[in-house]
Amino acid sequence: MDLGLKGKVAIVTGGARGCGFGIATELAREGVRVALTSREGVLAEESARALCEQGYDAIGLGADMKHPDQVAQVVEAVRDRYGDPLIMVVNPAAAGRPRGFENTSEADFSAGLNAWLHPLTLLARALLPAMKAAQWGRVIAIGSVAMKTPHLADPMYIGNIRVAVNAFIKTFAHEYGKLGITANTIATGPFLTELSRAYMADTGALTQEEMMAQTAMGRWGTPDEMGALVAFLCSTRAAYISGETIRIDGGYGNSLF
Repeated sequence: MDLGLKGKVAIVTGGARGCGFGIATELAREGVRVALTSREGVLAEESARALCEQGYDAIGLGADMKHPDQVAQVVEAVRDRYGDPLIMVVNPAAAGRPRGFENTSEADFSAGLNAWLHPLTLLARALLPAMKAAQWGRVIAIGSVAMKTPHLADPMYIGNIRVAVNAFIKTFAHEYGKLGITANTIATGPFLTELSRAYMADTGALTQEEMMAQTAMGRWGTPDEMGALVAFLCSTRAAYISGETIRIDGGYGNSLF
């Protein structure tokens, strides 16, 4: 299936490892020129180099995307190299330790906004003029099933902040849909990555086996499966899908919607 993505330019935040790298890889396979960002600049460069060694076109940029000046620098670097990026995928930072409301400070809520909402709004604002001019754009926010099914193993603010992400995407989709711009949220379930392993080891919240037992498929998701969904949603084939929250979780949880 031709996804109609060859020659497009994408920015994937948190794209240097795990699901973010899986997303960057799948987009690159479809002929997208990919800029992947990470707060670890060396890691971003190494990951981009790995894609280039496979024959793809990618650059890695070190940036903390909650800072407006760093977002502006990333966008400028990508435009100088490839032209206007019309695809953005915001893959946020990892969660903190699980704790309830009484042990969650206002600083924690602010940190959650900085990690998950602000990179999304800042990057969307930076790329929107080019998307409007092109009458085409794709905005993808990587979220969590915690938006719909809060889990006690997660920090309390996870579900709260990611619902805000979901609301932003829905509103954005309505505001700019007539201009050929789509926006969707992906609600992820259990994916086995370096960070998820570290999170479980650090918190002791759930073992890998316990998490797998909560999915209908009895296994973890893989980064390439995440990447395949994102690539499709970014494609011309998915032009009528917008404002949606799409679960990719192997049948995790009991929510009907």
